[in-house]
Amino acid sequence: MKLKHRYIISISLLLCGLLGFISCNKESFKLSREEGEEKDNSVFLTFHTDVAGGFSRAGESEEGADEKIRQLLIVIVSKEPGDDAKWVVEHNRLVKGASTGILLTDGYTFKVEAGRQKRIYLIANHGNLKDTGGKPFDFTNQAFLPGESGIPVEAYVFKPAYKPGDDGIPMTAVYDIMVPDREDITNDEYELGYPLYVVRAATKFSFNFENRSAQRKISVTGIEIESVITDHMYLMPHVSKNAEGYYWVVDNEENNYKALPLNEGTEVSNVTGKDWIDWMVEEAKKTEIAQYQWLTDYGVPESTNKTVSHEFTPSLEIPAKTGDTPPVVASDAIYLPESKTVKSGADNTLGLQEYKVTIRTTENSGFENTQAIYTSILPRLGSLFRNTHVKVKIVFNDYTLDWQVDVEPYWGIELNPEFGLDELKEKNILEKSQKI
Repeated sequence: MKLKHRYIISISLLLCGLLGFISCNKESFKLSREEGEEKDNSVFLTFHTDVAGGFSRAGESEEGADEKIRQLLIVIVSKEPGDDAKWVVEHNRLVKGASTGILLTDGYTFKVEAGRQKRIYLIANHGNLKDTGGKPFDFTNQAFLPGESGIPVEAYVFKPAYKPGDDGIPMTAVYDIMVPDREDITNDEYELGYPLYVVRAATKFSFNFENRSAQRKISVTGIEIESVITDHMYLMPHVSKNAEGYYWVVDNEENNYKALPLNEGTEVSNVTGKDWIDWMVEEAKKTEIAQYQWLTDYGVPESTNKTVSHEFTPSLEIPAKTGDTPPVVASDAIYLPESKTVKSGADNTLGLQEYKVTIRTTENSGFENTQAIYTSILPRLGSLFRNTHVKVKIVFNDYTLDWQVDVEPYWGIELNPEFGLDELKEKNILEKSQKI
């Protein structure tokens, strides 16, 4: 009796339709000039918001209660052009939503000074965030002013407590823009021509188990994910640029890096974060595995990588197949901070990462219960940057375990290509490990 391992793993950025949502049900902060009001240097700045990859896809379930925008903090700081100018807070506004989350709107409008550099912070679902010592964060004006006393919001490291139905997944972004001089703006109204996206401050693992065997009864007792950060994470993204000042991603097909933006002839944006967030949004739209890319150059807080263990109590029961349709059972999602475990080897100049998953089962083929452990490196998962959704599908057959490999870095189309892997020779399997 031989046991053959194949792998089914589909990987997609949390970009792939987890939420459906955001903005502010036509609750804009637009101010109008009263007739006869003396005109100053202010204009009306309007922008639209969205979640990176926050659109629904065929085959995806509705967003969970833990993946909605329940509140959104919008902070706008401003300064005159020049390195020596001082930042001031123009707006610090909290938008609250109902239990269903904040709905999409036409946009947000703020009265701001023209001819100034703006830094726009978007922080969602932050209400109960605490630092690693259990102290609530300060989101008053001081935290958003560079050079002020205290810890700036960019340095905040939070202790994740991802609990379904509570406060939702934190999502953040920061954009630097330049508002033109007032004489260059028509009707004192300046609208950004692109949306400002928030990015989920989490990674997500979901597991589906399918039993195609008419003989094996399977009980999944636990899952382990190795070499990940488990207890803290930067609130704001810490994405790095290369020596030329570009954000960049790894092209796995060409085994090389590419500077952003990817479109030839497109100028590099001077808006902080826009290029890599735009890349993330475009990756979510892909519908075929022609090419995939990874963002690997980012910072994480100093930490010791750990193994996270998820025990199923009671066990996840996957009954034997009795008809034409095999039983499929999904586990609860596992949310973790972003990690950065770089694969060892001198040839890994692109900083690709590597993570291992272990599945523990109790199995019965009609004689007695047997405990089994199946371990594998997640193939071609090159990065665990925030907003990443790792989808793992495992298929049990008669006397074999197939892990068919399905690599979906950022999109959510279900595919099932099979890769021919060598059969393992052992008959009485207690622990097997195979790297693809």
